[in-house]
Amino acid sequence: MPELLTIEGDIDEVVAHYEDNGWTDGLPIVLPTEERVAAALEYTDLDPHSSLGRIPATRAEATVHNVAVNAVMAGCKPEYLPVVISAIRGLAHPEFNTYGIQATTNPVAVLVVVNGPIADELGFNGKGNCLGQGFRANATVGRAVRLCMMNIGGGAPQTMDKATQGQPGKYGMCIAENEDESPWEPFHVERGYDRETSAVSVFSVTGTQNVLDLASRSAEGILRTFCSAAATVGHQNVQLGGGPLIIFCPEHAQILADDGYTKQDVREFLYENCRVKISEFPPETLNGMVRHRRPRRYRSENPDSAVPLADSPGEINLVVAGGAGPHSVVAPSFGEATMVPVNQITLKDGTPVKSVNEFRY
Repeated sequence: MPELLTIEGDIDEVVAHYEDNGWTDGLPIVLPTEERVAAALEYTDLDPHSSLGRIPATRAEATVHNVAVNAVMAGCKPEYLPVVISAIRGLAHPEFNTYGIQATTNPVAVLVVVNGPIADELGFNGKGNCLGQGFRANATVGRAVRLCMMNIGGGAPQTMDKATQGQPGKYGMCIAENEDESPWEPFHVERGYDRETSAVSVFSVTGTQNVLDLASRSAEGILRTFCSAAATVGHQNVQLGGGPLIIFCPEHAQILADDGYTKQDVREFLYENCRVKISEFPPETLNGMVRHRRPRRYRSENPDSAVPLADSPGEINLVVAGGAGPHSVVAPSFGEATMVPVNQITLKDGTPVKSVNEFRY
């Protein structure tokens, strides 16, 4: 049974108690009272004591109840809980490499992407400023995932979390895909789900690099701009493998699609053309990192041979999000050991839901 914590004092004293115990991310929290947690639990048909999996690095059980507690603390509305639950299932996936994400000097953060009708129903922003401020669903669901990583998985800063500088995304990152303005199939449809299914994906991202292309009106022009931005010696995926997440703005995506490029065409172009020549690497980096970490891709001593951005086209993940303007994003991933889990939002029996109100029937 969950332990009921009773704290004497006013609200400021109670919040201070949470801060003193390292249970917050440095921002004030919403107090997880019995009433607030119970309201959140109305939006799941799972037993509150059931496990969603173990969260590294502690490998503690993420129960529905303790996830709900952290969601309340983050400021989530009760109806956001199904999204948080699906994201936490992703963290618990053994191939997501949550342990590595939790215990590294790398600034890696977790980005949550929401697809399907629930994204609109709950007000997730996938349009202008989707990676920025101003939308409660984005801000609090991303924050809830981070609090679960800290309070369940033990990823406290300067103890387990050894990030050299970190990044603002470590407070929380969450967006919807802009399915309405995308010329391609949504990310979850690529993974085999129906378009009307709601799904939650979790990505590891080490930051967000803006890619500006004001002038190109052709697919090749835009993609060559991306290559120049991403094919660098210091790029995470060039050195460590895996593949980045690329968030195309609708304008860039439409130009690509108008030129007949599918998502797979884009991946193959970037895989073949977004490469760093062997001659560009400092010897220490080449010998100590690239040869060691990416032997499958280091094939020749020829200085004109090159290391690709990803180990295969399929490891380059593509999402369309954002509003008007010629700005897209390259977000390197943590590396080759990290896959991208995608979880449907379903009832306990596995039936996909189109509305969170189905949990309350």
